[in-house]
Amino acid sequence: MVKAVKGVLLECDTTVKQIVLNLNKQGNFVIEDLDETHLFVEASCIKNLQYELDRILDENSYTISTEDRENKKI
Repeated sequence: MVKAVKGVLLECDTTVKQIVLNLNKQGNFVIEDLDETHLFVEASCIKNLQYELDRILDENSYTISTEDRENKKI
């Protein structure tokens, strides 16, 4: 019996791919790991995956506050 699953091809850099694979341990939504920059994931999980990726990447980014800008001018 053949089982069909609706999926989406995800193209990303290797860093984001590792984040997605770590998230996959919680949700098990990766259908196939194709190569170093491509994953095939379940279509129903795309919105949740995008939200989680944005949250993680925002946590790991640095933004310059106005205080930092003023201190650099001095």
